[in-house]
Amino acid sequence: MKSTIRLGTQYYRPPFPERSHWPDDLRRMREAGLDTVQIWIMWSWVETRPGEFVFDDYDELIALAGEAGLSVVLSTVAEVQPYWIHREIPDCHLVNHRGEKVLSANRVESHFGCTPGGCTDHPLVWERMARFLKAVTERYTPVPHLAGWDAWNELRWNVGAEGLTCYCPHTIEKYHRWLEERHGSLDGLNAAWLRRYTDWRDVWPSRLNGRPYTDMMAFAHFLTERANCHARARYDILKEIDPSRPVTVHGGKPTPLYFGNECMIALDRGNDWDLANCVDGVGTSSFPTWENIGDAGFSTRIEFTHSAAQGKKFWLSELQGGRATRGFGPLLAPVRARDQQRWLWNGYAAGADTILFWCWKDEVFGKESAGFGIVGRDGFAEEREAELRITGETLREHGSLLSDYVPAPAQVGVLFSPQSYYVYFSEEGCADKAGNGLQGVCRALTRLSVPYTVLEETHLDPAALAGLRLIFLPRCTALPDAAASSLSDWTRAGGVLVTESECGAFSAHGIYRLPENRLLYDLAGISDVGRRTPANEDITICLDGVTTTLPVRQWLTPLNVPEGADDLSPVGEGSLLVDAPAEKGRVIALGAYSSDGYEAAGNPGFEAFVEWALRRAKAAPPAEVLSPVRGKGDRFVFVKTGVSGGHRLLFVFAPEGTDTVRLRFPVGFLGGGPLATLRGPRREIRPKDTGSGRYELDVPIPSIGFSIFVES
Repeated sequence: MKSTIRLGTQYYRPPFPERSHWPDDLRRMREAGLDTVQIWIMWSWVETRPGEFVFDDYDELIALAGEAGLSVVLSTVAEVQPYWIHREIPDCHLVNHRGEKVLSANRVESHFGCTPGGCTDHPLVWERMARFLKAVTERYTPVPHLAGWDAWNELRWNVGAEGLTCYCPHTIEKYHRWLEERHGSLDGLNAAWLRRYTDWRDVWPSRLNGRPYTDMMAFAHFLTERANCHARARYDILKEIDPSRPVTVHGGKPTPLYFGNECMIALDRGNDWDLANCVDGVGTSSFPTWENIGDAGFSTRIEFTHSAAQGKKFWLSELQGGRATRGFGPLLAPVRARDQQRWLWNGYAAGADTILFWCWKDEVFGKESAGFGIVGRDGFAEEREAELRITGETLREHGSLLSDYVPAPAQVGVLFSPQSYYVYFSEEGCADKAGNGLQGVCRALTRLSVPYTVLEETHLDPAALAGLRLIFLPRCTALPDAAASSLSDWTRAGGVLVTESECGAFSAHGIYRLPENRLLYDLAGISDVGRRTPANEDITICLDGVTTTLPVRQWLTPLNVPEGADDLSPVGEGSLLVDAPAEKGRVIALGAYSSDGYEAAGNPGFEAFVEWALRRAKAAPPAEVLSPVRGKGDRFVFVKTGVSGGHRLLFVFAPEGTDTVRLRFPVGFLGGGPLATLRGPRREIRPKDTGSGRYELDVPIPSIGFSIFVES
């Protein structure tokens, strides 16, 4: 059984809110159905003089929370550092890609404290930070209503650096040690990189994109693992003192959405899959109206984090509370209760056990002032509180059922390839092509109500692949040898693999592989004839006798058609879609990039292609939406299911204006008995037997826009 399902909100980022508000705010939270309050314990606020820790405000607030009946999650915000850090440790500055010291400054929305502060690779900076973490944990571990810890907020370490970092001597020394551990020696590095280095001092970390891929890919990978190690170091301190409570970390977004830019190398805030291996759980921040994230995008976002957790705790660590603000720019959309409840229950349906809003009251500092509060002044606080009360009552009444809930197992996987992100960043300074391809496939699966899992290329052990019938490899331009081997074994054993242009064209060291040295040639004898310019923005394919089109981006790579394979899109130099046998399995190879084109503009042909691949792999979704008909954008119904203690749970989300959704289920999915509402007024519905054990179900949709039913 999982731990208690929690619903809470962030409250205190000192010095706001002021003490006079605390008792009434905490009482109102509890009345609104919340059971948990999250509090930022900031290093900059607690240790304003070196070695002197002042916790008086936190002591009072935490005690008041307990009196109000609220549990507490404490966030150890060590990344907002004290102002004295550079005075006490003068040589601890981060260094940017131009070789300049990075000057720290006030963190605007936090009001007090500096970022990026000192580099944690400097042993004295880490010693001071660790001392703070230890002091906080020792002080609050005895608190009986402490529910858990968020050890690293949004995995921030280089905010305000205004350039790529870090190139200080301590980080470069650590980089060289990392390379030596991976390759054994300088000779081992030379063999892998095809170089002739004679001294580690000549192995320079890449400072800009557009240079040799090998150097940037290695340094980017190092920064990812550096963040993983830092998270583990924080975790170890907290866990040694408080072994009984969960210690999590969370990103500002899931790992696959960190594409990189002029100030951030792709994936430099760590890898959620690796983080889950060394902490008790992972979470993510999500601000859907602020970032214009619709239903499909939000579902994809939380599935990234749920998949990365690999059965450990999965939190929505910051979920938008009220209207977002960004200084004096255009007014952003408010947060309606209907939307907020959809996000919340979509999270629970995906397996989250803790959801924390950002935040309770509107902010008062800098560009975030006048925004984000659940009870904020955007005109909709009253409706948000009213719906939260209903959800709070639901969680109290059905807490044990929801605690035991497990989402439906996936038969479909989608591969997230960090090495592909690194190679795109090395060339373009951004990995959005790889990221948008990944999101495109996940968006299509969401719109088709298909349960899926996101696989990470270094976590392809047999347990991770067990039960999967179909795996998509969108824009997987670089593949490590071990990942290719695992996917090859899985496919030969009976899996169906779907690939796009130049799959695995680069090694993990950024070296281009000729077509006959790639995964597809080894598996099915498929190779391409080279890159060609598309004549149009789409290509024509034929699926089970039905012709449709797929969007294409960048280039085409026509494929040969091996003996025994099907040519589903013939062109002059070969085929743009080949369906080929691979021992007991199959390879479906596209000689184009379509997934990111679908993510950008939508395309019914791409969804038809995904449905066809599902049929080829015999990976049918648990629920088929018969009506209303799937529309564009967010005009679609999606269904999530799972079980709890032998009871089937059904979550049905519908677009605004929908009164009823008709679903069809495969044989054996439902037992034929009644289903009762889980949230809101009690109501029962009963499936109709249409013959041969298949059932149809008419699901009423209330004004809130979704229904939750449990099978009796």
